[in-house]
Amino acid sequence: MIERILIVRTDRLGDVIATLPMVSVIKERLPSVKVTVMVRSYTEPLLELAPEVDEVLLFDTNFSLKRKIQLFESARADVAFFPSPNRDIASAALFSRIPQRVGTAYRWYSSLFTDKIYDHRKTAEYHESEYNIRMLEAIDIHSVKTPRPSLKLSEKHLIERDTLLTELFGNPSKPYAVIHLGTGGSTREWSKSAFEELAVYVAQRLSLPIVLTGTEGDREQILSVSHPLQGVGADVKLFIGHGLIALAEVMSNATIVIAGSTGPGHLAAALGAPTVGLFPLAQALSKERWGFRGPNTLNLAPSEIATVSCPMCKDCTCIQQIRVSDVIVAVDRLMGS
Repeated sequence: MIERILIVRTDRLGDVIATLPMVSVIKERLPSVKVTVMVRSYTEPLLELAPEVDEVLLFDTNFSLKRKIQLFESARADVAFFPSPNRDIASAALFSRIPQRVGTAYRWYSSLFTDKIYDHRKTAEYHESEYNIRMLEAIDIHSVKTPRPSLKLSEKHLIERDTLLTELFGNPSKPYAVIHLGTGGSTREWSKSAFEELAVYVAQRLSLPIVLTGTEGDREQILSVSHPLQGVGADVKLFIGHGLIALAEVMSNATIVIAGSTGPGHLAAALGAPTVGLFPLAQALSKERWGFRGPNTLNLAPSEIATVSCPMCKDCTCIQQIRVSDVIVAVDRLMGS
């Protein structure tokens, strides 16, 4: 009998969000099971917004093997799932004697898993969320549907959000747009000039203040986009380097969010904000594999159809084929214009 399930997702924000439907399906089929998720510290705050997760364990790549084993032992899991493992993690789970360990069949260390999943994720036959749910077949859970990731702000977070929006706009109910410029190197980026043109449309034609979000590493890019906007009288706010909860609070109440294929876009979509995503063609990065999933999302890609031979070009430029006019149509559609 399964009483405790561990899901190991020690990679990035979007990866963790794409794993939440897996938790939803487990809770639907096995409501009494305790679900623990192992993540890195920078994604831990996200799970404050995921009430179906019962426990969070913090993983650090700098942990010694002994400490990693102890961390796995503390989960007391009957089953552990590894959507995106590495050898050290798989080894620690083995030595911790978790009885059932479910991972991919196509890595050289796959023998460390008791149950092997024969899916090639790089072919993008399924969305990342669907790949994760397919792993549950190892414990006889066969789901015909894939729930959308869902995150919810608590009453405390809603109060914090009102305070934050009052600081930004003087009014917590003021409509505004969020444009997230950076991708953290996880995908190909739309051009700065295209973001500038889009932002001018949002500011002048839609009469919306714009919040430009990103990390400290995105500061230079954000400033380069904000300066021309200020020159045409746009109301621009910079929201740089804030934590995940503050970012979630800002995105959750946005009239529209536009982002490349990166964690904050997944965050906005899971919070229910109208979200437009921009994706390249390469299958491993495509909207078919990584598209934002939420109640009000549109994912855009270049007009060509990606094939197995579509290269992961170091200087990939296909995302530049997404026209500003295409994004404007998507924005207007989501806003009901």
